[in-house]
Amino acid sequence: MWFIHNPERLKTEVTGIEALRASAPWLAVATPRMMKGLQFAVDFDMAVNGEALPFTLTYPAFFPETPPSVLPRDGRHYSSHQWGHGGELCLEYRTDNWDPAVTGAMMIESAHRLLSGEQPALDRRAVVPSAHQASLGQQLRSASCRAFLTPGLRDYIAALEAGAGYPCNIVETHGPRRTWTAYVASIGPVSAPVWQEDSIPPGDSQGSPGLLVRLPSLDGVAVSEQEQLERIVTATAIQGQAPTDDNATSRFTVLADATSAQFHFSFLHKGTWKVLHYRTIDLSNETGARLPDFYAAMAGKKVGIVGCGSLGSKIAASLARSGVRQFVLIDDDILKPGNLARNELAAESLGSHKVDALEERLRAVAPNVTVEVWRVDLGGQESSGSTATILDALAECNLLIDATADPQAFNFVASVARRARSPMIWAEVYAGGIGGFVARLRPGIEPPPHAARRQYLAWCRSQGVPWHGQGNDYDVHRDAGPPLIADDADVAVIAAHTSRMAVDVLVRRDTSIFPHPAYVIGLAADWVFDEPFDTRPIDFAAEDEWQLPVSGEHAGAALEYVVSLLDKAADDADRTGT
Repeated sequence: MWFIHNPERLKTEVTGIEALRASAPWLAVATPRMMKGLQFAVDFDMAVNGEALPFTLTYPAFFPETPPSVLPRDGRHYSSHQWGHGGELCLEYRTDNWDPAVTGAMMIESAHRLLSGEQPALDRRAVVPSAHQASLGQQLRSASCRAFLTPGLRDYIAALEAGAGYPCNIVETHGPRRTWTAYVASIGPVSAPVWQEDSIPPGDSQGSPGLLVRLPSLDGVAVSEQEQLERIVTATAIQGQAPTDDNATSRFTVLADATSAQFHFSFLHKGTWKVLHYRTIDLSNETGARLPDFYAAMAGKKVGIVGCGSLGSKIAASLARSGVRQFVLIDDDILKPGNLARNELAAESLGSHKVDALEERLRAVAPNVTVEVWRVDLGGQESSGSTATILDALAECNLLIDATADPQAFNFVASVARRARSPMIWAEVYAGGIGGFVARLRPGIEPPPHAARRQYLAWCRSQGVPWHGQGNDYDVHRDAGPPLIADDADVAVIAAHTSRMAVDVLVRRDTSIFPHPAYVIGLAADWVFDEPFDTRPIDFAAEDEWQLPVSGEHAGAALEYVVSLLDKAADDADRTGT
């Protein structure tokens, strides 16, 4: 306890409060005592306009690094600067401006200044200016029902005709600790909306029909009963077809003017309509950019990711958050309980194919994401037709990422990259979580993938230090000592490096912030690494061509052969009449 480690400060606190009691006529009682848990406190009564008000000054265990609290002993609400009924007084000295030099006596004086300032006489109340600015989180602690007013919605509503009502679609999400958050997903018929929210991922909810009423002003508009809401709606000229489900037991009504909005949820309870008001969270003034402006170009880029396990799932989610909106995902595995230790996916996706669950995850973290999924083991025992179709899909991507650490899958991805002249990144987490590898290959700048892989393997051999990682699922079993196993942090580091390099390729293409095309990144003092974060760059030498040149003679011969086959097919069709 603080008074055992700092007995001099305890003495200072006690003598200081006693000196205040002796000098201040308004401080009638100041009695130290020990509370439960050996918490030191001082009960004091202070007079305000002749009334003795009982309070307790309670010292925290980490005093003087954290401030004491002043609470009423009778549980009353004394001040507008008080945390709820019977709660702590919000004084001049708080956690946001605390100085360990402030004493308990100073806290008691601050409490007296506050209460006497708010009631300078028995028949007069005054306002004491507040230095406390409640955060949004503090304001919403007691609000279970919340609603977003987004910049796009506000701008669209501002241009609408006042006095008119518009059908809309409201989406509501159910969060933890019994919180519900609603937002307007679209305005107009669901099948042909005139406006859609594009800043919030749609999630799984289809939403429910509602009515948006554009008023000249919300000043003085306060709705507490259904009759009030109905009077406002009745006076409104509905544009288009309003939601008219006579059997509905609940509905949303949004009242809005040019700058603000109120969300009201009406529901039928025991034969009577009740109205629940949602606390509006105004996002319209949020101007801080979450991503650089030039990241917007990634919305038009398609990324193919082969391998959606721990590494690939994290890369995909990171790229979606960074602005990529088109994906091709390839993996045939399902999510098992053990995968939760490292995968981006969560328990609700157990038993699902990873690509299907990852598609849902990407749609949940970013708006307007389109995903093409293939539940196929690329390089495994799959039909030739399926493999060919998948390779065609990969050929349409602007960037290919191999996150499988499988040589056979690498060969397929590398072949597509070379033939389509698409940039390629390949990454792997070393067994045991000792580190990982990330490489970027761009047509005409770095060597083609197969050549780069040969050079990487030659670099590994040239280090002269054998690596003992032969385990499966990122684990290593050694003769001496416990096995090494990669954890989520190990995978996340390599995934973050891979995503960063992928973003660089997508937004820059022919230039780069990375001076080297490949990096070996250490996460433990093992193999070639002297310590964690020991990073070794690798440069690739020019070797081979991305697209082999074709002679005119050979191309002509091939073309003549194809034409002959087409002519033969036409002749056969004429003979058979098909």
